[in-house]
Amino acid sequence: MAHVTHNQHDIRHPHEIRRWQDWTNMALGILAAISPWLFGFTGFEGATLNAVIIGFLVFALSALALTLLDSWEAYINAQLGAWLALSPWLLAFSHYDMIKFVHLSIGALIVAVAVLGIWQGQHRQA
Repeated sequence: MAHVTHNQHDIRHPHEIRRWQDWTNMALGILAAISPWLFGFTGFEGATLNAVIIGFLVFALSALALTLLDSWEAYINAQLGAWLALSPWLLAFSHYDMIKFVHLSIGALIVAVAVLGIWQGQHRQA
């Protein structure tokens, strides 16, 4: 039987493992917030406010997660990303292809990064 030893210096806190996810979601939050200007849909007030507010919240929660040792922020970011992805249909601007694509793609990326962070945190603890 092989003897397996664990170096105590190799074991990191799950928060440290998720750090790149926090930075990535901060960047995605900024991208969401400035997307109305980047993609030219500032004339659509509901879509603009939605992108700016959700983007700011994702950015703020991810920045807060860099200083906290809890993973609750990833769960909220996953929900915010899902809202952003579904909002073109929920807020009735899905018939504008560019706006729909921007919300759907950024929202899906936020969800994917948050879920990966949650999974890695739980998988590491097991």
